[in-house]
Amino acid sequence: MSPPIRLSAAIMTHPARRARALALRDSLPELDLQVVEDPDPYGAGSCSARTAVLAWGAVTPHATHHLVLQDDAVPVADLREQVLRRVGERPAAAISLYTEWASATSSAVHLAAWLGQPFAEVCDPYTPCIGLVLPAEAARELARTRPEVPQDDVMIAGVLRRLGVPAYVTVPNLVQHATEASLTGNTPMGLRLAACYSTAPHSDTAPVVDARVDLLPCFSRSYGRPYYLERDPGSVSGWSQRGLPETLRRRDVDVPALQRAAARRSAGLHRAEPDLRPDIVVSLWITAWLGGTELRRLLRDHTLAPAEVLDRRLGQIALANIGPGIFDQYMPPERLLELSPVLEGFAQAAFTEGVTPSVTGHSPDHRSLNG
Repeated sequence: MSPPIRLSAAIMTHPARRARALALRDSLPELDLQVVEDPDPYGAGSCSARTAVLAWGAVTPHATHHLVLQDDAVPVADLREQVLRRVGERPAAAISLYTEWASATSSAVHLAAWLGQPFAEVCDPYTPCIGLVLPAEAARELARTRPEVPQDDVMIAGVLRRLGVPAYVTVPNLVQHATEASLTGNTPMGLRLAACYSTAPHSDTAPVVDARVDLLPCFSRSYGRPYYLERDPGSVSGWSQRGLPETLRRRDVDVPALQRAAARRSAGLHRAEPDLRPDIVVSLWITAWLGGTELRRLLRDHTLAPAEVLDRRLGQIALANIGPGIFDQYMPPERLLELSPVLEGFAQAAFTEGVTPSVTGHSPDHRSLNG
């Protein structure tokens, strides 16, 4: 029998957001959250790493695990119960409660949501930490760390790699990201909402597929185009970037046909909404299509048909976030929210073509894409 989980918890904040941190603390009395403020709020550099060191140092002497929330976390109502259950399932791991909707890790979350998996691997070079739980010894090691980078998520990832602590994110995410302006320079990156956040209980009956994911179709925020992450035990993060054309050729996909199909599908959306960047519209279609094809491959390896999982509500929630997530940094938040239903429908159509190739008709392009 596993030893009981003893959880301590803290909120890290800046004096400018102290009122928000106190309100978050008061909304979760069962967690007995300690509020930890930036010790040098107007000093040089980013506040996140130096404040994180103190927040992880707030782990109590008898705790087995320590939870740190950032002041812009919006947690589910039964957070403590959910955290204890997830920690009980992976007691030796770092467990992120959130990843943002355009991260590489969000691609792993999308597949896990369809497959019925309660966790996805963190595959970014940083550890999502708007809500994060660590084994107590890892928290204490972080408290002893002298930050060499200003970003807490990068600092934490380095410590976890050194300690050999694996990192996962919950599916669904248990924390949403509030939409206030960033204090650490991330406002140009957009709203950064969760990849798959839900406050409602779900009664999915589709089978759980225990599939190891080795290849992830992702979207590059830096370059505005899709790419692949492939599992690579020899790399620092365990994943390496792969170019789209060469990876698709390995998958026997006709790349020119894919590009033509993406251009045709995207032209109508661009005509209807001309303020959407046309190259990003094409990238959205390809990214969603690739997600569908990867899900189809994983299901085929487990002799399951897509119809057996496509009614899974968490998968639908994750799919709805692909379009807004990709366009997050390319338009003002109010316009993004206005266009979200259009982007959701567009991504869903591309995903459906990828996961169920029989619906694409009989044109030569589609046969070559799905052959």
